[in-house]
Amino acid sequence: MRVKIFFVILLLFLFQASITCNPQIDSLKRILNSGSLSDEARFGVLMDITRLISPVSFDSAIKYGLGAMEAANETGNNYNIAAASKLIGTIYYRQYNYVNALDYFQQALRINRELNNLQALPACYNNLGLVYNNLGYYEEALKNHLKQLSYNEGLNNKKGVAISNRHIGNVYNSMGENQKALEYYQNSKTISEQLGDTNSIGTSLINLGVANMSLKNYNTALDNFMQALAIKERLEDTKDIAKIYSNLGVIYRTLEKFELARNYFHKGLELNESMNDKRGMTVSLINLGDVYIDLRKFQMSFDYLKRALVLAQETDLKKSLMEAYKSLSNWYELQGEFKNALDYYKLQASLSDSLFNIEKSRQIKDLQIVYEVEKKDKEILEQSISIQAYQSSQLYFLLAILIILGVASVFYYRYRLKKRVNRELEIKIAEALTKQKEQQQIIVHQASLTSLGELAAGIAHEIKQPLQNISLSNETLDMEIREEEPEMEFIAKTVKDIYEDIKRIKFIINEISNFSRGQQDELCEPFNVNTRIQNAFLLTRTRFANRRIDVKFTLDEHIPEIVGNPYKFEQVIVNFLNNAKDAIEEKAEKTKGDFNKWMTVKSFSDGDDVVVEVSDNGIGISEDSKTNIFLPFFTTKALGKGTGLGLSISLGIIKEMNGFIELESELMKGTTMRVKIPVVAVG
Repeated sequence: MRVKIFFVILLLFLFQASITCNPQIDSLKRILNSGSLSDEARFGVLMDITRLISPVSFDSAIKYGLGAMEAANETGNNYNIAAASKLIGTIYYRQYNYVNALDYFQQALRINRELNNLQALPACYNNLGLVYNNLGYYEEALKNHLKQLSYNEGLNNKKGVAISNRHIGNVYNSMGENQKALEYYQNSKTISEQLGDTNSIGTSLINLGVANMSLKNYNTALDNFMQALAIKERLEDTKDIAKIYSNLGVIYRTLEKFELARNYFHKGLELNESMNDKRGMTVSLINLGDVYIDLRKFQMSFDYLKRALVLAQETDLKKSLMEAYKSLSNWYELQGEFKNALDYYKLQASLSDSLFNIEKSRQIKDLQIVYEVEKKDKEILEQSISIQAYQSSQLYFLLAILIILGVASVFYYRYRLKKRVNRELEIKIAEALTKQKEQQQIIVHQASLTSLGELAAGIAHEIKQPLQNISLSNETLDMEIREEEPEMEFIAKTVKDIYEDIKRIKFIINEISNFSRGQQDELCEPFNVNTRIQNAFLLTRTRFANRRIDVKFTLDEHIPEIVGNPYKFEQVIVNFLNNAKDAIEEKAEKTKGDFNKWMTVKSFSDGDDVVVEVSDNGIGISEDSKTNIFLPFFTTKALGKGTGLGLSISLGIIKEMNGFIELESELMKGTTMRVKIPVVAVG
């Protein structure tokens, strides 16, 4: 009852705040339209309007934010430009538009570094760290948050140090390194206690509780959450209280204290209903449905799960919908209604595959975001180099003219000599500028990364080395340009090296694009299987990194071409390679890794057939499973590690090429997948 009364008071407060907010915005708009403001004052008013209107209207906030940026440029005050960039970036970040957020946050950082604005730099690094963490680029996120921490320590900003530690802990938590996360969360809590910052202490305790849950330190986690609950109840932080109730319920259910779990899940549901938090309500309903199954109160369990299902469908909460399907499948199975259980299991599996594809598409999109931002930075650097080179050439030309005029009256032949030197210099400068312009045009037309969810990590790994080379070349260019007389040939050579690295990145992206597009195109053309085997391994080789698997290739160089869809054939080889790796890792888990891991890939001719073999010394396949291995949805892998569709799809692709697949396998000894395709075939 206390919570409901508090919520009513909170609603009245928010309603009153919204009423008083609009007149404030209207007043600022009247001041803005008065026409009597200086550029500096106009900038301040636009920034205030942007801050006030951003929770209400994203489009209006961006409109006024860009107006503030324009006013900042008119003032010529770089501090204002940096502040406007940070505010616009924050608005985009809250809308999950990370590409624009990253762009504006980097602009704010660049300007504040030029200004040596030490007070603003920690926030700049923090914003970049938050974006990179959301994108899944944990190394970049960690690097920026560590810089944030360093600057806050240098400024003796204790509150900033506490925030930095908490955000570093969040990155380690995202990486699954819970012990490291625990250390930084504890640091944040200790500093917050020294400052007497009660709200931050409560937040740190929640973070500690989550980390301890992941480490299965349930008693410690309970203590963390109980302390956090006491603090958040004093602060009347309803949203965090609901989260704490949910976590407490999960812990008690794990400890099989089902009545306590049920009690906390009910409390969480009541709070989420009072806030009309439909996501929280759905999670609470599913938790209650599961715990009532544990309590063998099946009718109540069914009622809660049905409510959760309806709410998840209404709000299109796909992950919650998948959990509801899973729980209902379990419920029907316990009731002996296996047909209904199977129906809900199929719904869960279908939605799981859909969510997997969505997540992989998001990862590729995020990769494209980082690539585009980095490409913009390179373009800015190239433009800066071009401008500086042009300014240097103008200076040299002016000096040459002055020297010529100074000595013309005394030494005529020296005048002629200098004139010839200047002419040669002009030609070299023109050639250098032409080459730089060509390089810029090539960079602008580089293809961006295409969507291919399964291979996102591989793409990032493949482009990492050339990007590092580009970074080093840029630093070298920067040092050369700072010389009194930069060597233009050296600059041109270095720019050429940058171009070569960019060509390498473009090649990788084009290969991935062709592979992705080829899955949908109805291609039928001659191709060399060795080339497709090498491309398939290129797409998957990052999955073999640090696995200590010896991969050997024995490819017949004189093998004839076959006819079919080359990209679908690559998909078959990718499936074989991934299955072999998984089989070796499964065997390593059971034997504690006490064997030499190997995999071989062979190609050769056998009469009128081209044969490709992929062999491994992994876990192998039982005799019972061999007859079903090519059936759709059949898998020998652990739950969640395979869809059971890979070999079924591969068999269909090979049949399209008039070929067939052979399987040889023995438990704990290994497996050989053999593809035979006629040399003359119709794809």
